[in-house]
Amino acid sequence: MMRFATPVSRYMTCEVITAPESTPLPEVHRALGERAISCVPIVDAASRAVGVLSRTDLLRLGRFETKTNSRGMLLTLPDVPARAVLRPGIITVGRATLVVQAASVLLKHRIHRVFVREDEALIGVFSTKDLLLSLVEARESTPIAGLMSAPAYTIPLDAPLALAADRLTTAQVSGLVVVDPGGWPVGMFTQTEALLAHGVLSDSPVEDVMSPAMVCLDVRTPLHRAAAAAHAAQARRVLVVQGRRLRGVLTGLDFARAVAGTGVISMAARSRAG
Repeated sequence: MMRFATPVSRYMTCEVITAPESTPLPEVHRALGERAISCVPIVDAASRAVGVLSRTDLLRLGRFETKTNSRGMLLTLPDVPARAVLRPGIITVGRATLVVQAASVLLKHRIHRVFVREDEALIGVFSTKDLLLSLVEARESTPIAGLMSAPAYTIPLDAPLALAADRLTTAQVSGLVVVDPGGWPVGMFTQTEALLAHGVLSDSPVEDVMSPAMVCLDVRTPLHRAAAAAHAAQARRVLVVQGRRLRGVLTGLDFARAVAGTGVISMAARSRAG
C-alpha cells in the first residue's frame, strides 16, 4: 500500500469549534486561546460556514488598530463583529480524501489546517499536527536537514515586542526563534504569544512573553522521530541544530511537504478520495 494513501478521517480531529458571525473579535480571540486552536469557522444564522478567522487575521487587525490609535499596547482588537472583517470562503476536503492529497491542499494555500466536510456539515479538522502521526507510522527516515526551512527567522531576546510582532507579519511566518547574544535558541515567539500579549506595552522585551517550550533536534534526526517529538509536545515546529548552532526550522508546512512529495497517486486512489 502506498504511504499516506490513508483517508484523513483516520487522523482528523472530530470536534469543530465554530463562532456565530455576530461574535465580537475580542470574543473570537478569547475562544482561540481557551480552546488552543489557531482558526475558527464563522457560521451564519443557518449554521452554514461562511468564512474563517485565524490568528493571522487577528494579529494583522490588532496591529493595524494599535498603530492607527497609538495606544502604546502591542495589540488592540477592534470591537466589531466577525462578519465585518471576515475572510469569505472556507477550504474543505471530504472525509475520504487521502492524507497525501490533503497535504497538497495545505501547501497550495499555505495554511495549517483544512476542514473536513460531509455533505454541507463540517465534521472534523485535519491540520499539520494531525499529519505528524502519518509520518510516524510511515517510519520516514529522511534526515531533517534535507527538509528544514533555512535560515530560521530569529529575534533577539531583548528586542521590543512591537518589532517581533511586525516581523511575524512582514515575514509571513507564524513563529520566530528567540535567541541569546550567542545565537542559541532560548524560546519561541509565535502568533500565540503575540495574541496572549495583547495588553502588554509594545516596547516590552520579547523575553517577557516568549514561550520557553521548544523542540530542538540534531540535523541528522530521522523525520519520523522529529514528527513523534513534535506530536508529543503538541508543537507546530522543530528547531534543527548542529552542535551549538541553529541551522533551520522544520515547520508544519515542511512536514506537509514531506507527505505531499512522496509520489504519484494512482487513478483508483483518486476516485476513492472523491
